[in-house]
Amino acid sequence: MKNKKNPTYLKWLFTEHKRGKLKVLLTIIGVIQSCYITPLLIEECNYGMPIFPAIMGFIASYGFTIGITLQPYSIYKRLVELDWWNKFGN
Repeated sequence: MKNKKNPTYLKWLFTEHKRGKLKVLLTIIGVIQSCYITPLLIEECNYGMPIFPAIMGFIASYGFTIGITLQPYSIYKRLVELDWWNKFGN
């Protein structure tokens, strides 16, 4: 059996992961969205917006960005732990 070397994370993300390119695009959109929405939420808080909706807005914005970034990485990390490329020849 041939011992295959594990691909790097970026190579795996762009070639073998089904929606890798889409995840990168959504990460960029999430970062832009987080940078855009932060001053707007802070400005609304200064003019009397209740704190709970502001906190939920921050959680939604940054949670989306962090989740869409870490989800493919956690899959890749698990595949490396399982030694997927050597056991199953994928």
